[in-house]
Amino acid sequence: MEKDASKEIILDMGNRCRNCNYCFTSCPLYHSTRGFISQSPSGLLQSIRYALKWDLLKGSDRTIIRDLLYSCTTCNSCVIRCKSKATGIGILQAIEAGRKVLREMMIGPLPQQRKPLQDIFQYGNPYGEKPEKRHAWLEGLQVKRLPEEKADVLFYVGCTIAHDPALHAMGKSLIRLMTRLNVDFGILEGEICCGDPALRMGDQAVFEELAEKNTGRFLESGVSTIVTASPHCFNTFLNEYPSLADKVKVRHYTEFIFDLLKADPSFLKRDFPHTVTYHDPCYMGKHNQVFETPRKLLQAVGGLKLVEMAMNRNDSLCCGGGGGRMFAEVEEEPRLSRTRIDHAKEAGADVLATACPWCFTMLTNASKETGATGESVRVLDIAQIIEEVVR
Repeated sequence: MEKDASKEIILDMGNRCRNCNYCFTSCPLYHSTRGFISQSPSGLLQSIRYALKWDLLKGSDRTIIRDLLYSCTTCNSCVIRCKSKATGIGILQAIEAGRKVLREMMIGPLPQQRKPLQDIFQYGNPYGEKPEKRHAWLEGLQVKRLPEEKADVLFYVGCTIAHDPALHAMGKSLIRLMTRLNVDFGILEGEICCGDPALRMGDQAVFEELAEKNTGRFLESGVSTIVTASPHCFNTFLNEYPSLADKVKVRHYTEFIFDLLKADPSFLKRDFPHTVTYHDPCYMGKHNQVFETPRKLLQAVGGLKLVEMAMNRNDSLCCGGGGGRMFAEVEEEPRLSRTRIDHAKEAGADVLATACPWCFTMLTNASKETGATGESVRVLDIAQIIEEVVR
């Protein structure tokens, strides 16, 4: 049933697409591949459309189709461009429907993505870490554990901060920050993945199981607000969990912290004397139009000079880690993250700020690569900047 519905979406969108390719120049693949039309958003759409019409998914071409569809970062640029320049079709919806078809036929996802997908199902995270290690990163930080204890706000930590040592500092910054701002918050005992990676890699069944478990736990905790560190978790809870609608407010931490500091700016006690540019995470910006709040949060910091780099807001360039690509290597030259570091340097920034664990990882790695051959920029999450000035 799901497979038939996905096919209908693909065929409908393919029929309505007029192959104008206005979408291509806005696509990250345009900036990081050899530029074949098959690698454009409309090219991906037509590839899966004709693969279905001509029954190519049972032959040797199936892996070519798979590799094309899973190269997409799901950044949503094509949808935005199509709305402004062409027929306004949901190209990304069709690409993700194609991934569902490939997953149901056991063609997708990419070979490197299969273990993370299995780990989500088995362990509740894509990193293969045992559930009992989920909160080991706290290392003595005192925080309420829900639902045994009660709080008004649930800080949903997310898999990457919990299991990637390079991201632990970001999570600790947020916990210390909310504590200093007198937020009544806690974390969820037995927290599991939001389901975004499973959904983006085409496994609807695993996603729905996670969504059902999470929804029940969130409602059982009795919180009024869920605050996320990751834009991917934020988008998933806000737009993919219909049972949460009108019951719990979902906010990214930049929105939540900004409102607190706007109500009482006296918490901002120190200056941050740096030139900062902001990288828009796709699932905050191009998917949910949260562009200005992170910038206003940075502009509230004394001594901080905010500059814009090329390709920002709706025209922003993806870091390269979305759509399941954090778990697989795809054709990419130059790397999107490396291009983004170049943009930051061209803007005259010495700090590149973002508000996403995956963007932080991709950009930090790229900064280390460029730093080995010349002057680079320091990558920080906004939470780390705000914690430094709220003391």
